[in-house]
Amino acid sequence: MSNVIDIDELRIQRQQKHETRAATECAHKRLNLDDVGSIVRCADCGTQLDAYWTLTLFLDHYGRALRRLNERERAHAEAKVRDIHLTAAQRVEKAWRSRSMVPCCPHCGEGIRADDGLGGTMINRSIDDRRRAAKKGGA
Repeated sequence: MSNVIDIDELRIQRQQKHETRAATECAHKRLNLDDVGSIVRCADCGTQLDAYWTLTLFLDHYGRALRRLNERERAHAEAKVRDIHLTAAQRVEKAWRSRSMVPCCPHCGEGIRADDGLGGTMINRSIDDRRRAAKKGGA
């Protein structure tokens, strides 16, 4: 766990973390901010909270939320890469189901029909990659 929290241009570094309250006390998860008196109180137990403790609570929650968000973004990116084949298949099937349209070959522009045997013949991916690279380099 990093001791540095970056929030836009704000950079906060924590030197040490001490837990001063007992575990059986109120967790102070709902806070009331008094703008007039510059006081932070717990909405559940009414305790006036120390500004430093409140800031560290915020940083802890922010750090956890940021890690969860980053994990979700990473998982989403992995799923998107993993499901690109499914997306392509769904687009082809949607075109075929429309009954008035057929998908086109991206190379020659000819229509591809369901009874053309799409997927019936295959080529090794590395061989196809080398062929594509050769066409781009030689073209």
